[in-house]
Amino acid sequence: MWKDVPYVILSILIALVLLSLHFPAQGEELGARATSQIEAGFTSNGTDSGIGEPDTFVRQVHVLEIGSETPELALRGSVRFEDMRFRVQEIENDQSLGVSLAVGRQVTPELLLRGAVSAQVSDVGDDWNFLGFYIATRTPSIAAEGSAEAVWRAGGTEIKARAELGGHRYGDASFPTLPLEPMKLQADDTRYRGQVSVRQALGAVVGLAEVEGEIVDIPERDQVDLGRLPGRRLRGSLGGELGWGSVTVSAEGGGEVVWADERQLLLPYARLRLALAVTDSLSLEAVAGQRVELVDNLDAAGSHDRRLSVGLRYALQPEFAVLASAERVMRVGLIDPTMTSDETVLALAFEHSLNAHFAYRAKVSHTSHVDTIETYEKTEFVLGVTGTI
Repeated sequence: MWKDVPYVILSILIALVLLSLHFPAQGEELGARATSQIEAGFTSNGTDSGIGEPDTFVRQVHVLEIGSETPELALRGSVRFEDMRFRVQEIENDQSLGVSLAVGRQVTPELLLRGAVSAQVSDVGDDWNFLGFYIATRTPSIAAEGSAEAVWRAGGTEIKARAELGGHRYGDASFPTLPLEPMKLQADDTRYRGQVSVRQALGAVVGLAEVEGEIVDIPERDQVDLGRLPGRRLRGSLGGELGWGSVTVSAEGGGEVVWADERQLLLPYARLRLALAVTDSLSLEAVAGQRVELVDNLDAAGSHDRRLSVGLRYALQPEFAVLASAERVMRVGLIDPTMTSDETVLALAFEHSLNAHFAYRAKVSHTSHVDTIETYEKTEFVLGVTGTI
């Protein structure tokens, strides 16, 4: 699969070119949109680590989207380039290029089919904490994903079935500041995921039921050399959603069975969301939950994460808004509970849309991070502009 990723990227690019050259038939809509975002900022901790130093940076993101749509068929494609550069701590510079293609077809009034493929190549700089010593590294990687989804709606019932295949392949990390041979530091992974969910209207309440399974496979060589472990999980949950005036509340609860390191674990799953439009200008959203994570692992197998976030948006004018947010993420190792991470991010931002094509944003944020290995603080000031044509 992974040796074919460059051909997948080339195929998606060719499909995007064909889409852009396609002449729309009667009743068909064809559109293209280019968006560029450029941010300049100051950070008190350029490496997100215990030895981080102040620095300035420039981040740019450029996205080209092309779409073609009829009443029965929709095609969407995109190319995305992202670049992050620091003035002093150049080892933290990152670049990535991604492409995606999605298709949707309304087979019958009740049945909708969707499919999507995406791929991304990245070159990421980081500081590797090795036994308390920080070593500059640079790692190339490829990520790819494909998904297929069927959605059936009739009356007050919606049934959704989804299958995904994806993963990451990492190259050997180089050490720009040391005379060391490149070596692999991150384990490859392949992810298989399946999900079936049901939404059923029951008067003013919508009932929710969901079953999800995931398998994360790790190559045997990476298991031996890097200590990374594969894992499987199966989740079942029930819940409900209630909309009452300007308030929407949804709650889900259940459990996850996890198989990792020849163990079987039963862990709780929960998600609670509250959305409130206080006035036409003021809105509030709060989300809390806990779940198992097998890909972005904290210990050798994964983590059990708890998350709480609150966001507030106040529109001083239709085109000018103030946003405030607070988020805390607490993680515990899946098979090693001594591995922990606790991070809190507070942010305040101002957004101003000058017209349909141009907007600017100013943001200040503060991060507090504590984990088993290190503790650090970070404050950032960012000013960004976004243009769309």
